[in-house]
Formats: sequence, C-alpha cells, structure tokens
Amino acid sequence: MPNSKTNQKTSQANSTSSEAEILALRKEIEQLRLENAAAYEKLNTQQAIHKNFEVSHSRFEAIFYQSVLGQKIISADLKITQVNEALQRMMGYSKAELIGTRITEFAHPDFVLDWQALQKKLWEEQIPSFQIETCLLNKDGTSFWCRVTSILFQDQDATLGFTIVENIDKRKLLELELKKLYDNQETIMHMVAHDLKSPINNIMMAARFLKENLEESGEKRQEKAEQILSYVNLISETSDRALHLISELLLIGEIESRYLTLEETDLKDYIQLHLNSLRIVAERKCISLMFHHTGKPVFAAIDRDKFRWVLENLLSNAVKFSQENGQISLTLKEVGGKKMLQVQDNGIGIPAELLATVFQKFTKARRQGTNGEPTTGLGLYIVKQIIDEHKGRVWIESQVDAGTSVFIELP
Repeated sequence: MPNSKTNQKTSQANSTSSEAEILALRKEIEQLRLENAAAYEKLNTQQAIHKNFEVSHSRFEAIFYQSVLGQKIISADLKITQVNEALQRMMGYSKAELIGTRITEFAHPDFVLDWQALQKKLWEEQIPSFQIETCLLNKDGTSFWCRVTSILFQDQDATLGFTIVENIDKRKLLELELKKLYDNQETIMHMVAHDLKSPINNIMMAARFLKENLEESGEKRQEKAEQILSYVNLISETSDRALHLISELLLIGEIESRYLTLEETDLKDYIQLHLNSLRIVAERKCISLMFHHTGKPVFAAIDRDKFRWVLENLLSNAVKFSQENGQISLTLKEVGGKKMLQVQDNGIGIPAELLATVFQKFTKARRQGTNGEPTTGLGLYIVKQIIDEHKGRVWIESQVDAGTSVFIELP
C-alpha cells in the first residue's frame, strides 16, 4: 500500500510538471507568433516605403531628365553629379564631359565669384535656396547669360544642391538696349545743357542787335553795315554748328538703335561720289584733297547711309585740324582680302597722351580747329561705332605738328 500511494503522488507531480511545460510552450509560441506578425507588418511597411521611394524616385527622374529647363545636381565642392539633356544642349557638352567636373570650369572668367558666393550661402550659411544671374561658357567658346536657382536637399549622408539653369540671354539683350536708350537720353541732355546753350545764346544776341540796328535811321544803319554783316555771319556760323550738333546727336541714337542694312558696294565709286561735296569744305581753307586708288573696283558690304558719316567725319576732322594750304589724301586698297582705307593729313597732329581717348564719347582730346572751328567730341566716337558694327577695325597714328593718319579695315 505505501508503494501504491507513493507512485500516485509521483504520477500527479509528473502530470503537473507536464502541464506547466505545455503552458510555457504555448506562451512561447504565442510570443513567437506576435513577433512574427510584428515582423511581417514591419516588412510590409518597409516594402510600402520602398515602393513609395521608387515611385518618388521615378517621378523625380522624369521631372529632372525630361525638363525643358537645364538642371543639374552639384555637391558641396561644386562638382556636377547629375545633369539633364536640356543643360547638355544649352552648353553643347555631353553628359560624360560634364559629370565629375566643377561648374566653375564653365564659368566666364569675370563671373567665377558668383559661384563662390552660391557655395558660401548654401553650404556654409545653410540658406535653403539661393539664386544668381551669371554668365556660362558654351563648348564653342561663346557665352550666355543664365539665372541659376539652387536648392539644398539631403541624399543619404550628403547635402546636395538641386540646380535649375535658365537661359536669359534675350532678357539681358533687352536690358542692354534699354541701357543704351537711357545713355542716349543722358547724352542728349548733356549736349543740350552744355553745347547747344552757347550757340543759341549767340543767335539770340545777334538777332537782338540786328533788330535794334534795323530800326534806326538809314544813315546810322549805313555806318554800322560792317558790324551788322559780322553779326549775320555769326548767326550763320552758329546755326551751322547747332545743326551739325543736332545731326550728330540724332545719328548716335540711330547707330545704337538700328541694325545695319548691308549692300555690296564698290568703295572706289562710292568714295568718288561723295568726294565732290567734301571738297567744298576743304577748298574754304585752300586745302587740296586727293584720292589714291588702283582704278580697280574694291567691293565691301557696307551700310551706305552710315558709312557716309564715316567719310564726312574723317574728312571734316582732317580739314579742321589742317593749316591753310595743307594736303589731305585718301588711299583705298585691298590687302589679303581686306579693304583698307587711309585718311592722311599734314595738320597739327594729336598729342601722344590724348591718343588713347580719341574714340571716347565726349573725348577729352577734343580741341578747336586751326581756324577756331568748334568740335563736339563725338565725330571719332561715331566713326568707331559704325566701323565696329561692320565688324571692322579703326586706329590712328599721329605725330604733333606732322599730321594724322586714320586707318579703317573692313572684312
């Protein structure tokens, strides 16, 4: 009997132990099931995040690569890490030629500091976005104005700049034209205030004197005939001066606002045609005017109206600064396919210290002529503007008291 009781107790103990183990195992299984469910949910979440990332990335790539605006991604050291086709077309480079290079390598030398300012603002001062207007170089060496907008964003452990490049050449061209118009207005106001004031005062003074004298008796008027004649001459000369000044002012506006109308022209015949009227001015000071050429046609594409001003200004200057009985010669020739025109006089010449400024507007080199002829300081400025528009070149060689030579080279 004792053995039977002992066995019964042992059996009960074993049964209790088994139930506890089963319960513990069930709890462990439930815990594993909960952990597995959490892991599955986390995996689903991660897959959803990854899918959303892929969708966002695809959307970004579509916007980035297919945009009509030039776009690139740059790093903190201004290296280009990505570039779209629009920017490749804009600059004329391939993707391989751009990626890995610094954007400063394509900056116009005068505008490298713009990119250094952008770098400082974004990566040092941590400004979220920054915009500059700068100038970039194309592969063919030409340059273009662009507006650059760069926005900071995080990419893993790096801070990059998403950058949009817009070509604003047309806008800059319009701004330049507006500036020219403004400068022209400044020019006209300056001339009206200073150079026109004096001749108009002279005309008014002379007219007042004539009116007073013409109202006097015939006897007194006869006595003052010479004085009256001198005032008539003053009115005539002053009016001519004012008219010439107004013509030059109008011409400056025309030069800087109108495009060239080029015509293939025989320069020999063209110069000969205009030389007769110009000789009249030279003959007033007994100056001989000679035209040297080979007799063969010398053709060049010129704006016939504007080029007339070149001839008139050069010859009137030569006459103005030559002594009476002086000599002026025009020489036309063709050298290596280029058309060369030289206007030479044996006048008073130009001091060496003034040569560098003779083509400037309102040049300090302007002086009175040998007979006191006034000058506006605009003649050679006009000549250079017109020759520059013709893609030509103009320069001067001069020596005091020995004369001046003006050279023009046309393509």
